[in-house]
Amino acid sequence: MSQLGLGLRIAAALLIFSSNVHAEPGNDAVTRLRAQANAAQAEGRFAESRELWEAIWKLERSQVAACNIGALAYRIGDAPAAVRWLSLCKEIMRPPSTPEERDLYESRIFDLARARQLVGELRIVLPAGATCTIDGEQVSVERDKTIPVNPGRHAVVATLNGAAVRVDVDVRRGELRDVRLDVTAPALRPTPTRGPALASSPPASGLRTGLILGGAAASTLFLALGGGLMVVAHDAEMSRNETARSVGGNNCLRLIAPECKRAARYENTMFTARELGAASFIAGGVLAAGTLGFALFTHPRAEITASASGMTLSGVW
Repeated sequence: MSQLGLGLRIAAALLIFSSNVHAEPGNDAVTRLRAQANAAQAEGRFAESRELWEAIWKLERSQVAACNIGALAYRIGDAPAAVRWLSLCKEIMRPPSTPEERDLYESRIFDLARARQLVGELRIVLPAGATCTIDGEQVSVERDKTIPVNPGRHAVVATLNGAAVRVDVDVRRGELRDVRLDVTAPALRPTPTRGPALASSPPASGLRTGLILGGAAASTLFLALGGGLMVVAHDAEMSRNETARSVGGNNCLRLIAPECKRAARYENTMFTARELGAASFIAGGVLAAGTLGFALFTHPRAEITASASGMTLSGVW
């Protein structure tokens, strides 16, 4: 069934429900949607069944709807959604009183545990009143609650009163990362002023020149190495995604498959290269800053003048 056809069926059921809400005390629209959702699930059309249960959730926020949405999300390989809905299912599910209810409860808890093994989780701390997006999608941040995400790099952005701050976070399967975003008003950058040219400059010593050239060369080497490692990480990420998709639509839900093991190796290579690349960038940046500072501040005729409009640096090369 096409997405358009399914959407029309759901819209029709909702329209019937809204027009007959007083005449149908048994909520016939919900009953019909449940029958359609159960039939779709029995025929293996899990994505369609999940959409129908989501429509039911909008009509009645029941534990049955939440648990079914979470279980179906897990079946189709949407692990972050499975964790969100099965966590809600666990919160609102009443204690089981029969063997059948106990088996169903244990099944949902088991699905939740397995889904958590496939995702990373972010615990985000924001200032009061700030909004947050992850990879451009609005998310609700609650105190002491985590947000499940797929393994990999994610852009977390907090916005408050027109000011925004962004943090890029790498998270692995089964890993919990704390992200604290402090949003402050953007500061105005002072405009540097050019000081008067100095009449003459003494010749630099050979040792000082050698240190400056060596520092510049070392920082360039580390920055180039960091760039190369980031390329390796990107290639490994693309290979992981392609290998994971090759086993079907479940995105390597079964980790015992040979292709999934190969995808896991690509993922480890991606994270290792990315971490080493970041370390190389940091080392190159520190060396570059140190070399620049040495070149500017060790010269006997370098001057720094602080003023209300900012900081002015005058130096001799």
